[in-house]
This record gives sequence, C-alpha cells and structure tokens, in this order.
Amino acid sequence: MKFHKFLVINPKESLSNKAHTEVEILFNLDHIVSIKPIRIATSERLINGFWIRTTNGKKYKATKIPQELLGIIGEQYSTEVMSFDSELEESAVQ
Repeated sequence: MKFHKFLVINPKESLSNKAHTEVEILFNLDHIVSIKPIRIATSERLINGFWIRTTNGKKYKATKIPQELLGIIGEQYSTEVMSFDSELEESAVQ
C-alpha cells in the first residue's frame, strides 16, 4: 500500500459555511480513481485545488497533494490564484 498525505477541506463542515478548515488525510494511492484540478473559493482567497475521487465513490476537495503527484498534474496548480483582502485594499486605495 502506498499512503500519502493530502490536505483536504473538512468534509464534515456545513456547505453554507464560507470559512473552511483543512485537515490532513492519508490516502492510499491505489484507491484514488481520479484527481482533477479545480478552483476553490474560501472566504479570503481563491486557490487552485484538486477534486479527488476514490474507489468507494467518495469525493474530496484537496488544497495540497503530494509533490510526486503535483509533478504529474502540473506545478501551475499549486499556487494561490487571488486573495480577496488584497483586491479590496487595492480598490480602496484607488
């Protein structure tokens, strides 16, 4: 078995809650069916993330995946897209 650590948005939180907490989960790579790059909006930023689907049909939104998988998918998906606080501060200055 090949276990690797992923950082996922807590699946037990309410969907209406904008403030997300992240938890570390160990996934067996043999049980991951697909990893798809997505954009995840949180209360303070928009980040590149990953939609992970496992063999039992469960789906998870991950904010970080192991480096070896990131090398396969692409390094461009590992960065923050936009911070909402900095955008608001820039528009207030102008």
